[in-house]
Amino acid sequence: MLPSILDLHLLIFGLEIILAFILVLWLRYMGRGEPAPWGFLFKLLFFGSLTAILAGYVEIRYSFIISPVSANPVLLENLNNGAASLTEELAKYFAATFTIINTRHFHKLSDAILYMIIIGLGFSLVEDAFFLISPQTDAPYRLLSFYLHSGTSAIIGYHLGRFKYKLDGYPQLMLGVFYAVLLHFSYNWATSLQRGDLGFYLTVSITLYISLQIFILYRRAIIEEFKLDHKKTARPRVKLLNLE
Repeated sequence: MLPSILDLHLLIFGLEIILAFILVLWLRYMGRGEPAPWGFLFKLLFFGSLTAILAGYVEIRYSFIISPVSANPVLLENLNNGAASLTEELAKYFAATFTIINTRHFHKLSDAILYMIIIGLGFSLVEDAFFLISPQTDAPYRLLSFYLHSGTSAIIGYHLGRFKYKLDGYPQLMLGVFYAVLLHFSYNWATSLQRGDLGFYLTVSITLYISLQIFILYRRAIIEEFKLDHKKTARPRVKLLNLE
């Protein structure tokens, strides 16, 4: 007997919870130095969950209504996708400004990536909990969105870390946020395609690319940390003067 849509959604959501727990555990111990306390990590999950609720309210309250009599339903759908992408990524960014930037647990550039991913996990879990009651949503897309939010959060976290250590200015930070919004919009656009397999393959490809950013940016952050540490520990060069 085939499972019902609700059973499939519950199965996917349960899998997401298990993956989130494993990922948080991994993130806590993969960083260099003392692991962040569990209380702080749960705080990040809570703020991520809270921003998902606030972003969802804004999207529902101010979304464009699409109906068969709409003059250009495709345009309205893309506007909604763009607005949703912007709202969600900005919500996670503002959550980070309240929880990450000035925390005493922020010891190195890569911490921003790890902490932002946890905020993204909290966001995606609550968002997917809402979609449990929506039979129109394909369950596999919800599992993909789990990786979407982790990846776009990592992008914001990387640029936030560079901003924290004065390697970038505010314009570069905003460009990083915009890049996350653009990738998120690409994902939303691919899921809205009415061409069956094409939309699914595009969505999977975009999700894989976004997920790869986690590892690429984390490795880049580690390299930059070593450079920062080298600058701090390097001896100042003393110029020798030839006195006649």
